[in-house]
Amino acid sequence: MTLATTLLLILQGACFILWAAVSFRALFQIRAIAAGRTGQMFPGPMSFLSAMGAWIRDPQHKFARALWLAGFIGILLPSIWLAMQAPITE
Repeated sequence: MTLATTLLLILQGACFILWAAVSFRALFQIRAIAAGRTGQMFPGPMSFLSAMGAWIRDPQHKFARALWLAGFIGILLPSIWLAMQAPITE
């Protein structure tokens, strides 16, 4: 394994940690929106989907959505690059 590949895997791991933290934060924000709308502590799946739509459109959560997307792309692009560098051989 080359130094570049090692550094790329470390960077990819850091992006995954960022993405996971932002994803959990987003889930808790969406649950809070759904709970506020329905008044129930544990809203159902349809309430969650409705709240997710509100979270996606809400300008207040624009930075969280951008961080989530950056983390996702930071995981996906190195994976594609690594797969192209070491193709599967039979």
